[in-house]
Amino acid sequence: MYENCKKIAATASAAVFMLTGAAITAGADGESTKLRVMCLGDSITDGFWMQGGYRNTLCDLLTENGFAEQVDFVGPNWGGSGYDPQHAGYSGYSIDNIAQSDSISGQRTGISSFYDYLAENYPADVIFMQIGTNDILSLYDLEHFGERYEKLAVRVSDSLPPDGMLYLATLPVMDATNNLYISDYFFTVESMDAAVESCNAQIRAVAQKMQEAGRRVQIAEVNRVLTKADLYDGVHPSADGYAKMGQFWYQKLSAYLRGETELPDVTVTTTASVTGTTAPVTTTTAAVALTAGDTDGNGVTEAIDAVMLAKHLSTEQQLDDAQAERADMDADRDISAVDLTLLKRAVPY
Repeated sequence: MYENCKKIAATASAAVFMLTGAAITAGADGESTKLRVMCLGDSITDGFWMQGGYRNTLCDLLTENGFAEQVDFVGPNWGGSGYDPQHAGYSGYSIDNIAQSDSISGQRTGISSFYDYLAENYPADVIFMQIGTNDILSLYDLEHFGERYEKLAVRVSDSLPPDGMLYLATLPVMDATNNLYISDYFFTVESMDAAVESCNAQIRAVAQKMQEAGRRVQIAEVNRVLTKADLYDGVHPSADGYAKMGQFWYQKLSAYLRGETELPDVTVTTTASVTGTTAPVTTTTAAVALTAGDTDGNGVTEAIDAVMLAKHLSTEQQLDDAQAERADMDADRDISAVDLTLLKRAVPY
């Protein structure tokens, strides 16, 4: 039985958004605020060799399609040709700190070692997180890659607002025939391919687990966007590769801005381990679907669904259990103003 949540009904009107301009939210003072987006990760997020990397294309597409005024990129770093060059990409960084004695490619600084600082000083509503490539290049404890990745992902998720979104990006392919950054002593083409697939399988499993726990997380299959032909130096994308990534992230972000909140299928890996130059991987797939917002059950999420939920919160007209379940956007079995906020975003223009 869903709770009535009368205790928060008084806040419902403050949480109501306009049915258009989904990313523009009402602040406490009544003024609009932009959607804050953090691009978080390593050199590929930073834009190694090509300043701005994928963020240049992403910003251009947001501008061309009228979204630039709705999006504020956040982070302490600066670079690129986009309208807003702020980001949190760090070349050479890994998930956790890696000591030189534990790495085949030198000491690494971990994003986890200072994420609390980022969250406090550069709060975000949406985060694109792509990290782990340098863990592979360091050949650092890849059997437990998913465990430390999950700890960081949970911390990042915890820093987001209730209606925020964390996108967990799979890692791009790497080409071990190019030895600029890839050690031919430790990696073969086959073992590098297996390492990337193993770590991506663990990332997908983390996304699955977090979704099942009710967290607002989506998998972002960057690995399926790029091929080895899209690489500049065996690790970092070429100009065309970065452009493909920018287009991919634009599709993700513009869908969020339009209120398309349905979570995609996730490929779950049951076994994922890498030891030395071997990496056996066994995978299974499971579909995870979240359909919410169709309060009246007519098969379409539309303005009337939000009106019904608003009336429920104001106690004017109560929803039955089936209607409440469909209106429970965050799947916490508690109808609240947060659900109304999410439902408003889900209504198409």
